[in-house]
Amino acid sequence: MITHPHFGPWDYVILSIVLLISASIGVYYRLTGGKQKTMQEYLLADKNMPIGPVAFSLMASFMSAITLLGVSSENYTYGLQFIVINISYVLATPIAAYLFLPVFFKLQATSAYEVGVLIHSK
Repeated sequence: MITHPHFGPWDYVILSIVLLISASIGVYYRLTGGKQKTMQEYLLADKNMPIGPVAFSLMASFMSAITLLGVSSENYTYGLQFIVINISYVLATPIAAYLFLPVFFKLQATSAYEVGVLIHSK
């Protein structure tokens, strides 16, 4: 007999607490103002961030919880074929760093869409 897991009362309590904490953080920073007045300051930290927080932010977005949970399943399902993805990271990262990023930096662009608009507007 297969039983399907379901939320119990304590699961709802924990979920509610986590959602309340997350919402409280957002409301707190909205009400305290902060220095973020423009979109440049909000989205790019006015291009004035130390390397540490930027590196941790990139790492957190690259290695999400879904990635950590899914990699073991991918390895089990597809075996060593999954290593090809890691090899592609080793090859593509220097190409992106030395070919694409200098173009973004020179154009002061923050996304590929913005680069496209800048190139087509000239």
